[in-house]
Amino acid sequence: MTRKYTIKGLVQGVGYRPFVATIAEELNITGWVRNTGGIVTIEASGVDSALDELYKKLSTQVPTGGFVTDILVEDCAKTQAFDGFKILESDEDYGKNLPLIPADIATCDKCHEELFDPGNRRFGHPFISCTTCGPRYSIIEKLPYDRESITMADFDMCSSCFQEYSGKRDRRRHAQTIACPSCGPKLEFIEIKDEKSDNVTLRGYVDNLVDKHNGGGKKREIDMATFILNLGGIVAIKDIGGYHLACNPFQKKAVEALRILKHRENKAFAVMFENVDNIREFCIVDNFEQKLLTSPARPIVLIRQNKNNSKNQFADNVCLTSPYIGAMLPCNPVQMLLTAECGPLIMTSGNASGDVLEINDESMENWLRARVQSGEIPKDVPIAILRHNRRILRPLDDSVMQVVKGRTQFIRRGRGHVPTPIPVDISSEIYATGGDLKSTFCYVKNGLAYVSQHLGDLESVSCQQFYKKEMEAMAKIFGFKPKAIVTDLHPGYFSRAIGENLAKNSSLPIKHIQHHKAHVAAVLAEHNLKGPVLGFAFDGTGYGEDGTIWGSEIFLWDGKSPLAEMKRVHHLKPVKLIGGDEGAKNCDTILTGMLHACGLDDIDDNQNASLITAAIEKDINAVTSTSMGRLFDAVSAMLDICHYNSYEGQAPVELENMAVTADDGYPLFIGEDGDTTSLFKEIKNAISQNISKSKIARGFIEAAANYVIGIALRSNINQVVLSGGTFLNRILTEKVITELEEKHFKVYIAEQLPPGDGGICLGQIFLM
Repeated sequence: MTRKYTIKGLVQGVGYRPFVATIAEELNITGWVRNTGGIVTIEASGVDSALDELYKKLSTQVPTGGFVTDILVEDCAKTQAFDGFKILESDEDYGKNLPLIPADIATCDKCHEELFDPGNRRFGHPFISCTTCGPRYSIIEKLPYDRESITMADFDMCSSCFQEYSGKRDRRRHAQTIACPSCGPKLEFIEIKDEKSDNVTLRGYVDNLVDKHNGGGKKREIDMATFILNLGGIVAIKDIGGYHLACNPFQKKAVEALRILKHRENKAFAVMFENVDNIREFCIVDNFEQKLLTSPARPIVLIRQNKNNSKNQFADNVCLTSPYIGAMLPCNPVQMLLTAECGPLIMTSGNASGDVLEINDESMENWLRARVQSGEIPKDVPIAILRHNRRILRPLDDSVMQVVKGRTQFIRRGRGHVPTPIPVDISSEIYATGGDLKSTFCYVKNGLAYVSQHLGDLESVSCQQFYKKEMEAMAKIFGFKPKAIVTDLHPGYFSRAIGENLAKNSSLPIKHIQHHKAHVAAVLAEHNLKGPVLGFAFDGTGYGEDGTIWGSEIFLWDGKSPLAEMKRVHHLKPVKLIGGDEGAKNCDTILTGMLHACGLDDIDDNQNASLITAAIEKDINAVTSTSMGRLFDAVSAMLDICHYNSYEGQAPVELENMAVTADDGYPLFIGEDGDTTSLFKEIKNAISQNISKSKIARGFIEAAANYVIGIALRSNINQVVLSGGTFLNRILTEKVITELEEKHFKVYIAEQLPPGDGGICLGQIFLM
């Protein structure tokens, strides 16, 4: 008997073919397995009982990192005779199967063990991998996933690796990223120094460097990078998805130099630890957080600092005001080797803040040399590069996550998760352009939503170029040919212009979707909710259907009408504010505008208040806004916590950081009609009574939560959706979820995409 099996799902790049071959050989089945486009095809000959057992195992087992969505079985005539079971070369997929490509996968436990085993031939090898771990999406050029389709094609296998690759019982059987110190990529260490100076200390160290691991020099570059990091320097490290900039978190001067290098003065840095036990020395880690930290994606996870541990504290300019540490574990061998030698390391994106993650060796070297030559970086802070010669095809920033009431929440979705699709109840093939801040785009086909990695803010030319390149690359790899385009409603968005050009050039229909409706719809799509639903979309800014700026929108969907007709039923009282980029960044200006709108000019301490209010009254660069994010900005300024957003959301973040330090909040409230007059009066009263900033800050966030809870209770709608960047505030979101669930509401948040603008592309498609 001969049967053909067609396997659909994530079955390429996870060692699925050798997995099938091993099962077949154990069952004395002859035949073959091959990649066919984006799927796997099997022809198996044997007795009926063996073929039935093969189907059973394929239905219940899958290699780490993969999953099966469907198995089609049909009896067939044997195409050719085989002596045993073979893994064949891949062929084309002439059907319409949508391929699934694995995200980059963290180094597995077995490879980690070999990496630190002096008796293993891959001891200290910075590119160790196997069938179930290593780079995937960042190095693939086209399907099917084979050696010649990825950047490992640049490296010829040595005889030892080929023997493992073709060995029937080897765990690296058909591992496309297989390599060893003899035939794989190589590390290179480069010192970046002022042309007029010479690092005598480093030169002396290099001249006397002895390989203490007897590995034939395999760790020489790692040792030099370790030396620089321990010396208080900065090293640009080329990893799987691009460059990181690393330094020692205990050395304040090194951290300060890193802030100068990145132009990142006020945002906390993420820290990489060797293992979870090391993280526990600095943080309070719960089971949900540990599960995220140790997942194959290895994201950055925001975890509460253990302030009671005075023994282990980083320099005070690492986390700044944040009560959390953005903690992460090593995801690749280079990081594992470095943290084993150095301990915790700051590991931040290798770029200037707001720019695209760097993957080009020459560009990184030129950028660092220019910064050193400029004299901005202190001369006693050594700068170096640790890079390799394996090409990276697409930048992938680290994913950033947090846990809220036992739910996972993305702050940024990138390496380890992209391009894993999200199943959605959408049958048509559509392209959504997303928004301009924290931009992502989305292709949907066959009920699967493929959301891009974080692409940055599209006000940057480099991010615009990155956006267009990734849009084209994803379409090429997956074979997307959308039948319709959907964009944000904002007439000035770059992402909208991209969509309109694409629609015009391809003669496709296009639709423009209101920003906050897309926020709510993204959560509806993710959870496949059926109405009625009450949706809250709180953020900084979004173009409203009436031409004003929205940002505190509450929508009601009855579950029967078209979703796009969801009704806007509540929002904060509209106020006039100074518009433009500066208007969104200057919290003092925002506060003045809000106090003026409430008739509270007498409590405004801003010395420029009269000029600001005059501009507003004369409608000079003024906008009408209902933004909850701007309200957070105003309160942050009023409490003298943050007066200027040097990065998006800084004032709300620092307001929350302050609020976390209070056990309870000062009682405040927002009017049922969204009026904030009493709120500001009571804050001023609390300040005059010398109530602590932390209690007032927490009281305000709780007032925002109570505003949400009150609207939900009055609505009698059982399903509540919370979306928009404001709901990254843990105090706010946890209070809303806790109190509404106690009253038997079902509360939904974005769990597979960020709640902010990084998730609206999915909502746009759902509203098409």
